[in-house]
Amino acid sequence: MKEREIKYDFLRAVAVIAIMMVHAIPAVSVNDKQWWFAAVMQPLLLSFVGIYFMLSGMFLLNSATGDIMQFYKKRVKVIVIPFLFFSVLYYLFDVSRSLEVLSWWEYPLEFLRDFLSGTVPMADHMWFMYVIIALYLCTPFLARMMKAMNDQELTCFILLILGVQTLTNYAGGLGIGLDQILTYMVFQGWLIYYVLGYALKRLFQRKDFKWFAFAGILGLVLTLLQKRFTPGFVPGIHDLAPTMIAMSAAVFLLFECWGNLRFKAARTVITWLSRHSYSAYLAHYLILKAAAEPIVDQTMVRHFYVPRIVCTTLLTAVLSFAAAWLLDGTVIKWLQKFVKTDTGKSIKSINVKWKE
Repeated sequence: MKEREIKYDFLRAVAVIAIMMVHAIPAVSVNDKQWWFAAVMQPLLLSFVGIYFMLSGMFLLNSATGDIMQFYKKRVKVIVIPFLFFSVLYYLFDVSRSLEVLSWWEYPLEFLRDFLSGTVPMADHMWFMYVIIALYLCTPFLARMMKAMNDQELTCFILLILGVQTLTNYAGGLGIGLDQILTYMVFQGWLIYYVLGYALKRLFQRKDFKWFAFAGILGLVLTLLQKRFTPGFVPGIHDLAPTMIAMSAAVFLLFECWGNLRFKAARTVITWLSRHSYSAYLAHYLILKAAAEPIVDQTMVRHFYVPRIVCTTLLTAVLSFAAAWLLDGTVIKWLQKFVKTDTGKSIKSINVKWKE
C-alpha cells in the first residue's frame, strides 16, 4: 500500500492558517514599519489562495476520468453541503444582529438570493467557493483533456494560458487595447492555478526547483516594487498577476520537495488539521470578526501591530478548527447522508475526499 504523502496535508494546513492570517492584517498601516510588514506578508500569504486551487487541480485532473455523475455527487456531498451549511450560519448570525424585521417567509428567500449571488453577509472569503464549484463542473472534461495531452503539449498549453493571463492583467493598464480579443479567451482566470497544480506534479523535476525558487523571489520583489513606486498600477497584483503565480508555484514546489515530515507526532497533527481544514476555512471569517478580534482587542496586545496579528490568527485558528472538528462529525456528517453515492462508504472527513 502506497504511503500517504503528508506533504499535501502539510501544505493544506499551512494554507488555511495563512488565509486566516491575511484576514487578520489590518487594512490600514499607520507607519512605514507596518506598511513594510503588510507589503511583504500579504503576497506571501495570498500565494496560498492559488495553492488551494493547485492542490485541487493536482488531484482531480489526474483522477476525474470516471463516471461523471458520481464525480458531481461526491462534490455535492463533500463541498456544496458544508458550503451551504456555513452560509446559513453566516446569514443567521447577521439576522440576529439586524434591526430589520422581515416576514417569516422572506428570510429563506433573502438567504437564497444572497447565496446564489455570492453576497451572504460577513462571508467575503466565500468567493473562493463559487470559483472552485465552477471549476469542478468542468473538471471531468478538463481531466480527459489533460490525459490526452503529451508532456510537450501540456507545456505549450500552460505557456498559452499564462500568456493570456499576463495580457489580461497588464494590457489595459498599459494602454494596450486588447479587451475585444481577451474577452473571448476561454482559458483565463483562476483556471491557470487549477491546471498548473496538475502540470507541475506531472512535469516537475527536482533539479529544476532553483529556477522556480528564483522566479518566486523575483515575483515577490517585483510586487514590492510595484506597491512602493507605482501604487496606482497594481492590476491583479494579489490574484492573477504572473508575479503571484510565480510565488504560488515556488511555495507549492517547496513543499513538493521537502514537505514530507518524518516525525510521527507531527504527521498525526498535520493529518488532523488537514482533515478539518475545509470547514475551518469556511468558519474562520465569522470567528475572526465576531470572536477573535474582539477578544484580542480587550487585551494589551492590541497596542502592538505584529503581536496583535499573530495572536488574532492563532485564536482564530484554534476556534475555527475546534468548530470544524465538532461540526464535521455531527451536523455536516448527518447532512451528507442525504446525498447517496455508489461507493457505499461513509465519508469520515470532508477534507480527505476534498483533495482527491
